[in-house]
Amino acid sequence: MLGNRTRVCLQRLDALRNDVPAPAELVQAPTASDTPTAPAASAAHETAAQLTEIVAHGTPEAAAQVDLYAMLRRYALLREFFTTEIAERLRCFNYTFTALDMNAFFTRYQLENAQSATWTDSTVTRLKTTLSSCLRSVGMLDSLKAGNLSPLMLDFQVKALMRANGDADLVAALSGTGVA
Repeated sequence: MLGNRTRVCLQRLDALRNDVPAPAELVQAPTASDTPTAPAASAAHETAAQLTEIVAHGTPEAAAQVDLYAMLRRYALLREFFTTEIAERLRCFNYTFTALDMNAFFTRYQLENAQSATWTDSTVTRLKTTLSSCLRSVGMLDSLKAGNLSPLMLDFQVKALMRANGDADLVAALSGTGVA
């Protein structure tokens, strides 16, 4: 069990770097233009090191934000959920998110993505639980029953490192500003 958690943690930390390719099942194959240059790879490594330092020695809130950021970079489903469903609600000042909204997102996602159409009900239930847990762990949602959604007040250092890593769109999605 500890070995699995360690492996997942290391995969999330690797996801923070731009010079490490994501797993093939999550993104398209990289092209020659996607290969980082030496200075870019060094900068990406430094950014990942600073984010890892926040997890190890930062505040618990900042560490939770970095963990969420790593998951957003690693998992396409999570990224789509936050950049479409949550970001759109925050942009429109719709601060409610309930179990019905979660079900609607998964119905749309399964209709749009052929790979997800084969998921079992238990898989979908676990994914729903994980997504709502992610929202609660960073303080964006109190519970699915109450459904009170709030923008994430990103730690200034986490926000700067996300932008330096080329993810200004995620900063906008999480903070609800709609401006990258």
